[in-house]
Amino acid sequence: MVLISKAEKEAIVQRFPHTCIVRTMRQRSKRHRYYCEEAPQVMRFLNRLRGKDVRNAAGEKRARV
Repeated sequence: MVLISKAEKEAIVQRFPHTCIVRTMRQRSKRHRYYCEEAPQVMRFLNRLRGKDVRNAAGEKRARV
């Protein structure tokens, strides 16, 4: 599971409606967090959303770690 923000959650749900996203602290407190499953297509989308896509020397796209 990967920690995501509320804005990232909304973008992921819009693009991948059947992705498993859970929220901690179901009560209306400010302590909640959103977690998303680590599906390959979702992780690629999340990396692009966060601006972590880079290209290697050969010009191939890869995600920066």
